[in-house]
Amino acid sequence: MQLVNTRYAEALIDVTEEKNSTDEVLKNFAAILKLLEQNPEFYSFLLDPQVRIENRKRAIMNIFSGRVQEELVNFLMLLVDKGRLKNIGTIADEYFRLANERKNILIMTIISAYPLEEMQIDRIKKKYKKLYNKIDVKAKLVVDKSLIGGVKIQIGDRVIDDSIKARLIA
Repeated sequence: MQLVNTRYAEALIDVTEEKNSTDEVLKNFAAILKLLEQNPEFYSFLLDPQVRIENRKRAIMNIFSGRVQEELVNFLMLLVDKGRLKNIGTIADEYFRLANERKNILIMTIISAYPLEEMQIDRIKKKYKKLYNKIDVKAKLVVDKSLIGGVKIQIGDRVIDDSIKARLIA
């Protein structure tokens, strides 16, 4: 299933890069996900197999046409046609990952036992920016008190565990 989601995300990124609209699509895709999350009835309507595809597509057109890029509206229509709208979250995650990868931006999660100061976060980002030879680094901070101390760095599927908990277990 992940391969299918990746293919849809790759198709969208190819189109948005060709039309030079990747940054705008990133913003609007995030807004659409938020709208679907905040309006579960609408999302259920779009997923309901009892509702005719034409009615679901008409709702998408009425709500999003003229407000988001045409390529994103067309993409949503394609997801409805192919019965893949239920995968929109994972497709979006993959699209965001691909967009950042193509812009040479590293995405990482910093997991620490306690909130870090901005200076500490900047130092970690600088280290991994240089290590991975990236233009920029976007980091999300997660606090996990079970680590006792130290940090874990997650970049994609890779985890660098420099926590006290890991040292005690090893």
